[in-house]
Amino acid sequence: MLSTGNWQDYRGKGEGVLIHLDSAKQHELAVREPVDDQGHPVVEPNYETGTYGFLQCVNAKTRLATMKNRRRYFLFGTRYQGAVEAYRGKFLIVGYMRLDKILEVRKRHVHKWMETKESGAPAPECMDMDECFAFQSEEMNFYTAEDSFELSEELMKKWGYKGKVTKQMKLTFTEEKLAVILEHFKGKTHKNPDYIAAAKDLEESLASAKQESDSAKDAW
Repeated sequence: MLSTGNWQDYRGKGEGVLIHLDSAKQHELAVREPVDDQGHPVVEPNYETGTYGFLQCVNAKTRLATMKNRRRYFLFGTRYQGAVEAYRGKFLIVGYMRLDKILEVRKRHVHKWMETKESGAPAPECMDMDECFAFQSEEMNFYTAEDSFELSEELMKKWGYKGKVTKQMKLTFTEEKLAVILEHFKGKTHKNPDYIAAAKDLEESLASAKQESDSAKDAW
């Protein structure tokens, strides 16, 4: 867990916000992809520190809206493409984060980008925003595909939403719906250490593959 210095206590009401994740295909766990579509590293959500939006600027507008509306939970969902065949193609809420502390991080993100932009690093999403907030949690848990909460089309219709869950869809869960999701996880055992280990393994595999590729290019 990160130092609590400068972090401020945050109290939100019982509502949840869905955060869409790209999860790895080569693992049973819905662990974050180590790089994005452009090949840039991805370290959010950060299982290792229990934070979201601190190390990287992702979903900046969603985080800002969450703060302004005083919502209390992030629910992490993905269209599962992992190694457990029975769950492929299903939209799963694989973890959640109770928002306990908050920190204004716009200057941090901009300064970090200024130091790395020569390497081709993308500008932070909050570059054109007035403020940007990261969250820290004492209760940030992730689960296996089998123990995840499926957000099926049937349930979506029952809850008054239309169609399949897509990345473009901004979903907010009322206190009642959030309670159903959190209740589901109460009887499950989180796999946080396994997620941390899996993320490290994927990063190391990617680095090793890149090193081999670079060596092959040098050989030519």
